[in-house]
Amino acid sequence: MSPEPSDSLPSITPPRQSRSRATMERVLAAVEDLLADKPFDQITVAEIASRSSSSPTSIYARFADKNGLLLAAHERYKHKAEARLAEQLASEDTASLPPDRLLDFFARELVTAFRDNQHLLRSVVLADAAVMYERAADLIASVSLAVADRLRPAMTVDDAVGERCVDFAIRAAVAVLQQHIIFQDRIPGRFQTTDDELAERLTDLLVAMTAPVLRHP
Repeated sequence: MSPEPSDSLPSITPPRQSRSRATMERVLAAVEDLLADKPFDQITVAEIASRSSSSPTSIYARFADKNGLLLAAHERYKHKAEARLAEQLASEDTASLPPDRLLDFFARELVTAFRDNQHLLRSVVLADAAVMYERAADLIASVSLAVADRLRPAMTVDDAVGERCVDFAIRAAVAVLQQHIIFQDRIPGRFQTTDDELAERLTDLLVAMTAPVLRHP
């Protein structure tokens, strides 16, 4: 049986039997369902136990504390996000897109991902936990590499220079979205933006920041 993404994480005891693994799967699915509706700090272990048909005792047998649940939930999200991006970048729909349109596609996917997972991602950003920041940074780096690989044929400079430029552009776009989820309903600036406008602005940012290293039509 192949290991789960969370099996090697600290604060988590990997299940060794299929029954235990099924229980962990239900627990993490329950965490995901609850995070769709409210922030992690408003979710109790009792709620997770009830939603997953488990007991608090069985949950704490696998997770050292509540933050272990958040870490495992983020790891699941990380692997799903990486797989989804890889699939999208390899699809026929994006294969022929020029750099500017690919960056527009990426910006819209990024906005959707942050909006749909805002409670999870906000909790990770505010966790003040080194291991969570490490895993979140790994996800950003993985996304940066995937996008840079896709854009490499259009690079007009040395690969290392081009990749550094793409990486910083992606970091800037992610930082804007992190600002939005941290501030929540407050406007992190002077003007309110819709998701569509936010995606358009992020596209402009990505295109402008990568223009020195990419061949745009």
